[in-house]
Amino acid sequence: MLTRFHRILVVKIADLGDTVLILPAIRALRRAFPEARIDLLTSPVGAELAALCPDIDGIHVVDKAKLREARGFLTLGRTCWTLTRAGYDAVVLLHHLTTRAGWWLYRLLLAATRSPVTVGLDNGTGGFFTHPIPDRGFGASSEWQYALQAVEALGATGQVSGPYLVIPEAARRAASRLLASVPRPYVVIHPGVGPFAPARLWPPDHFGTVARQLADAGFGIVVTGTAHETDLARPIQRVARALDLAGRTSLPVLAAVLADAALVIGSDCGVVHLAAALDRPTLALFGPTNVEAWRPLGSTIVTPDGTPPSGTRIVALTRQLPCSPCCYVGYRIGRPHGCRVRSCLRQLQPEPVARLALALVGNAPSPTSDSGIPSAR
Repeated sequence: MLTRFHRILVVKIADLGDTVLILPAIRALRRAFPEARIDLLTSPVGAELAALCPDIDGIHVVDKAKLREARGFLTLGRTCWTLTRAGYDAVVLLHHLTTRAGWWLYRLLLAATRSPVTVGLDNGTGGFFTHPIPDRGFGASSEWQYALQAVEALGATGQVSGPYLVIPEAARRAASRLLASVPRPYVVIHPGVGPFAPARLWPPDHFGTVARQLADAGFGIVVTGTAHETDLARPIQRVARALDLAGRTSLPVLAAVLADAALVIGSDCGVVHLAAALDRPTLALFGPTNVEAWRPLGSTIVTPDGTPPSGTRIVALTRQLPCSPCCYVGYRIGRPHGCRVRSCLRQLQPEPVARLALALVGNAPSPTSDSGIPSAR
């Protein structure tokens, strides 16, 4: 498509990790249309992330939880009115049309924009798109590759790379104060996964075992998480004298902590995606969720008995059992809570995780010389 667009809206109303995965697509849009205004319609946490992205000009926020409240129709009405007045000439929807409720919401939002060009993934129900992109199911492409395919319909082609975020100088100073007592280099371990799909959670004691081996190798250990995840940090603190930052960081400060880490380790969650977007060495542990779909940006998929290629810095580690994945397969959500036994994660032992972690930090130049992550003053 050769049209020159002036006002572009990207729609991704999702959690942190899902929002991180669209950053390459937004950068591709920015390079293709450097003079255009590019806005993002997103969730509250997506808005926090978008505030760190220099490729985004404006942010609209939709809290899906509030849409389910008694006055939700008023909230939705105000959002639709705002979109109507914005005058977008292209809209890119970066969601799969998986649920009926989602289908109605996204169709309404796109209709409200009155945009002459609408792009989105079409699984056979996206007849309202002017430019449908074939949805071949979860995992046929990674989520960030799907997003790039969508913006290609507008003419945004070419290779893009990170880091994709700018960290405020105030956040860097706050992170420096928090990390003052931590030995360098340090490894960040994020044991939590958030409320959705708790089956992604790797046993905290396993994280503790990995932390001990890394501490014995001379690395400082930092544990991150929300205020509700302090219990998950205790096994790591007990064995590795880790600095516990659970509940003590805003998103910008968390980004600053990750940006100076020698390695970030966690289950499939938003924090490992954030670390990959910051171009830091990252080890993401996958079980019931679809690793082909949600592997971090630029990652290589590795099994516990496999060896990543030389120079690999971002790894999605999975057992690849015959029953995996059971969450987001084909065109269905599947089983976010996994099965009762969760063999895909219980059979992922600490020893290969620690071995791979040490290999990744061996591949990693120091953050000060390599991160290249700009700060905003």
